[in-house]
Amino acid sequence: MSRHLIELRHMRYFLAVAEDLNFGRAAERLGIAQPNLSQQIKSLEEIVGARLFNRTQRSVRLTSAGEHFLEEARQTLAHADTALVAARRAGRGEIGRLAIGYVGSATYTGVLVSILAAFRDDFPDVEIELSEQEMEHQLREIAAGKLDIGFIRPPIELPLGIGSSLLVREELSLALPSRHPLAKLDAVPLAKLRDEVFITPRHPPNVSFHKHTTDACLAAGFVPRMGPQAAHFVTIVSMVAIGLGVALVPRSCGCLDLPGVCYRPLSDKPIYADLSVAFRRSEPSQPAKSFLRYCTTYRNAHPSGPSAA
Repeated sequence: MSRHLIELRHMRYFLAVAEDLNFGRAAERLGIAQPNLSQQIKSLEEIVGARLFNRTQRSVRLTSAGEHFLEEARQTLAHADTALVAARRAGRGEIGRLAIGYVGSATYTGVLVSILAAFRDDFPDVEIELSEQEMEHQLREIAAGKLDIGFIRPPIELPLGIGSSLLVREELSLALPSRHPLAKLDAVPLAKLRDEVFITPRHPPNVSFHKHTTDACLAAGFVPRMGPQAAHFVTIVSMVAIGLGVALVPRSCGCLDLPGVCYRPLSDKPIYADLSVAFRRSEPSQPAKSFLRYCTTYRNAHPSGPSAA
C-alpha cells in the first residue's frame, strides 16, 4: 500500500540528488531549502522501505536499491511528461481521429481537397478516415457518432442535433449528349427541355438535385419527366452520354470529361446548388472543432454564388 504514496515530486527530488550526488547543489537546482530536500528523501526511503543513498559528511552515494530505483524513476518521469504533452496536444485538437464522409461531387469542386490539405499541414498527427457516402447515410452516421464531419448537398432535412454550414455555392449546368441538337447552342433555355427525360441523383423529391431539377423546370413552365437515378454523378453523366436523358449538374462536373457528353450553361436565371459541411452541434471532439474552423476559413476566403454579389 505504501507504494501508492509515492508522488512525482519525490522522484524529481530523488533524481536531482542522484545526478548531483550532493544535497546542497540538488536543493539549489530544485529551488528548495536543503533541509526540506533531505526530509523529502527520507520520506521517500520510508515509502520504499529501503535506503536509497549512503550519506557521509564527505560524500553521497547511491545504494543498490537506489541504483535500481534510479532507472525506474527516470522512465516514470519521462512517461509522465509524455502523457502531459499528449493531453495538451489532444486538448488543442492536434492529435486524435477524424472520420469524414463526403458526396462524390465534393471532390469535383476542389473544396474537400483544399480544406483537407490545409488541415493536414497544421495537424499532421490527426488520423483522418475518408469515405464516400450518400448524404442520408452520412447524416445518420454523424448523429450516431460514427462520423465527425460530412460534406453534403442541401437541401436535406437534418437530424436533431446536427447542423450545417455553407462552403460553396456553384451554378448549375446542363449535361446533355454531345449529339443532341441543343448541344450546338452556347446556352440552352430550360423551356426547350420540356420533352426530355431528366436524370437525377438517388434522392427523395424534396432533396438536393432532385429538388433543384424540379424547381428549375417548374420555374421554366413545365413539370420535368423524371427518369433513371444513380448514386454518383459519374454514373449520371455516363447515362447522359449514352442517351438516357439530360441532367442538371453542378458546374464543377465539367471535370468529368467523358466521351459523348457536353456541358452547357442555362440561358435562364442562374440556378445555384450548395455544398455544405454537416456536424454535431454539441461536438466534444477537438479535431472536429479544429476542422470546422478550417471550413469557415475556406468559406470566408472563397465567397461564391449570389450571396457573394
